[in-house]
Parts: sequence; structure tokens; C-alpha cells
Amino acid sequence: MPNKFQKLFQTRKTDYNTWVPLYCSALRQYIFFNAMGFNHLRFKIDNTPRNPKETMYKLGLLPLVRPAIHVAKRAMEYERRLAPVGGSRKIVLKEMEYWSIAEKVGKQNVKIKVILRRIGNGNIHFWSVMKLL
Repeated sequence: MPNKFQKLFQTRKTDYNTWVPLYCSALRQYIFFNAMGFNHLRFKIDNTPRNPKETMYKLGLLPLVRPAIHVAKRAMEYERRLAPVGGSRKIVLKEMEYWSIAEKVGKQNVKIKVILRRIGNGNIHFWSVMKLL
């Protein structure tokens, strides 16, 4: 019998895998939903697993990500830096760009922050989500 964590993880992963690129007015670009973004909900940047509680928290916010991207009118923050790619191997340094958007979404009008990322000249993709107080 799968536990609560495994059940939520599998449900969210199945749902996430159906997500198609979504236009973001704030960035005037399509946002992609790839395996890197989903895996980052489970693993930290150095490829060490997140605490299961933290992962469940992020998975719980996942259904709010698309509505937040859809309604966002502007990016809150932007950062550009050289960073290692490849998890724990950390061999190749690539230029990365990060944006954050913050919106109130959902039935309970929850304010969330969504992090979007681009590696080099690639597509902008979902990277992370957290609740804002």
C-alpha cells in the first residue's frame, strides 16, 4: 500500500507530465515544463534529496503554478549567473537566467512565488514554487 507521500508524488508526476508549454505575458515567452523542474521539487541543486515534508509542501503547491504563470503581468526578480550543470557532477558551467513571479491564485487566494529558469539559449522552464506570506 503506497504511503501518502508516494501517492501524492505519483499523482502530481502523472499530472505534470501532461502539461504543455504555457504562454507567460510577464516574460512574453512560452514556459516549458520539463523533468528538470519536476526533479528539483524532490532534489536540491546538488542532487541531494529534499526532506519529504518539504517535497510534499512543494508538490501541494504544484497545481497553482500554471494559473500563476498565466496571470502574471510582470517578473518580480531577475538574475543571470554562471552556474554548474549536471547535479552532483558539477562539471560544466553554463550561463543561467532566473525569473520569479508572484501571484495570488487558487480558491484560497494563496500567494505563491514561481521560479523560472533558462540554461544558455534554451527554453524558459519551470524551476520551483513556494508560498509567500
